[in-house]
Amino acid sequence: MSKIGLIIKREYSTRIRKRSFIVMTLLGPLLFAGLLFGTIYITLNDQTTYSVLISDPYGVVTQHFSKTDTTLVPRFAEQFKNTDQVIYGFTKTSPDPETLKDGLYNIMVELDAVSINDGKCNFYFKNYPSEPVQAKIRSDIQESLERFRVSDSLQLDYEKYKRAKIHVDFAEINVNKLNEEDHTQERAVIGFAFAILIYMFIFMYGIQVMRGVIEEKTNRIVEVIVSSVKPFELMMGKVIGIGLVGLTQFMMWVILSAGLATFGLNYFESQLVGGSALVQGGQVMVNGATQAELSQQLMDNEAINWLFLINWPAMIGIFVFFFIGGFLLYSALFAAIGAAVDSDADTQQFMMPVTLPLVFSYVVSALLINNPESAIGNFFSIFPLTSPVTIMVKTAIGNISVWHLLASMVSLVAAFLFFIWLGAKIYRVGILAYGKKVGYKDLWKWIRNK
Repeated sequence: MSKIGLIIKREYSTRIRKRSFIVMTLLGPLLFAGLLFGTIYITLNDQTTYSVLISDPYGVVTQHFSKTDTTLVPRFAEQFKNTDQVIYGFTKTSPDPETLKDGLYNIMVELDAVSINDGKCNFYFKNYPSEPVQAKIRSDIQESLERFRVSDSLQLDYEKYKRAKIHVDFAEINVNKLNEEDHTQERAVIGFAFAILIYMFIFMYGIQVMRGVIEEKTNRIVEVIVSSVKPFELMMGKVIGIGLVGLTQFMMWVILSAGLATFGLNYFESQLVGGSALVQGGQVMVNGATQAELSQQLMDNEAINWLFLINWPAMIGIFVFFFIGGFLLYSALFAAIGAAVDSDADTQQFMMPVTLPLVFSYVVSALLINNPESAIGNFFSIFPLTSPVTIMVKTAIGNISVWHLLASMVSLVAAFLFFIWLGAKIYRVGILAYGKKVGYKDLWKWIRNK
């Protein structure tokens, strides 16, 4: 086995045996799944009942039950219906919000002259309600105000008004793909999720490369190692070995997350179905449909069928290439920084130029969600210091040409080779430099030194 191979094996085997690696490999998907499904579970099982007082001194959304009974009721019977979570009460006064602290009501919504014109209402609460509760209250008030303005102010029939209203929605169709809707923005969000993964792993494992070099340098272990191998071989072995650790952890996260997602989705499906599944003729039936029929319904669902428009094999292949390429490029720079300093505190002056393009690529990727066809996205998806992150959004959208992709790949490989050469020039001198605070002038001398 070559010397680089031995270093790769040492770095890889040493790190995957660490307790921190095992804990994070198992804990990462569990924490993410716990956060995601915990939120869903709490939302689905929030049984808190909120007593909501509607203060309506102008009589906009309320009226007396009859001439003899002055009890206030909703003016429009379709609104303000009580549910298990929301129970309404009404008043024509404007109570002091302080009375909520010790009163019967958890929430008070105050309607005034401003509310009639622009819909702004004061929303007082004792305990902050969940979004579904707020949505229910907001919807009831909004439609009641709309009914009041149409029926009372404009003297129009509300049912005719509703039939005249229309909601405009764009079916996005690319002229190059006339037989399918485009869903550009939704696909950009998926690409952004892949971009975040690359961004996170480059940062996390690039820092590990730098700290590993600093540790070996400060412990003087490197003096023994470089007596047997060249500094370039040591740097390449360390970069590739730690990169393989990152790839291993990522693959483990994918496998564990897929298992947890399958379990979680099955659990919540059973909760939502509410026991309506049964077996008929050897097939599991849910609400009268077989699992195959349910799968077809899922694929036909317009809310999610755009997921099937993404070229997933290409997406995953490009992700792996740019994941590895981006890591190798930045790790060479992180290794050079680690070789140039004696402690973590000394790295700050060199970290900014290295990490700034990476942070900027994250910002550009986020901007592409709102403007996927932006020219700035085309440039930064080819520029090698930003392409590993930005290219994922362009790939998910599907508007990237073969020549664009090839240009991005070639520039990344060329930049990787250049920065490996540059990092090696700094590494071979800096790895044995002790006791001096290194500046940019020193780095330039090391690079020019033959």
